[in-house]
Amino acid sequence: MIRPILFVSGTILAATLGAAVVSGQAPTKTTNSGVYTAAQAERGKKIFEGKCTACHDTERFTGDVFLDPWDGKPLKDVWDVASGTMPEDNPGSLQQQEYGDIIAFFLSLNQFPTGDTELKGEGAAMATIKIEKKK
Repeated sequence: MIRPILFVSGTILAATLGAAVVSGQAPTKTTNSGVYTAAQAERGKKIFEGKCTACHDTERFTGDVFLDPWDGKPLKDVWDVASGTMPEDNPGSLQQQEYGDIIAFFLSLNQFPTGDTELKGEGAAMATIKIEKKK
């Protein structure tokens, strides 16, 4: 009777590890690596002002209040919340790139450096970036 339990546990462990490998990769960049452009952040600001400020103030997305819970985690975690639950009255209704642009705006609010390449509006791209709070 012990063997089936061990077999099932091993199967669950293998499936879990396999899903982790398939679902994404470990972050290879950080938010301090210039992962968005200034133009993208400006687009994100306009989208945020047009679609988000009825419920959210930008202060909610700046400083320690915003960064502490996400520090050390993949940017995909922010992506999942934004793209999966916002706007509150119609979750997931924005274009994927609009969510990416809004996240770029959040990065600019927190004075992360800009770069030459836009942040792609897709979960896989967000999974490659670790949020790294400036110390």
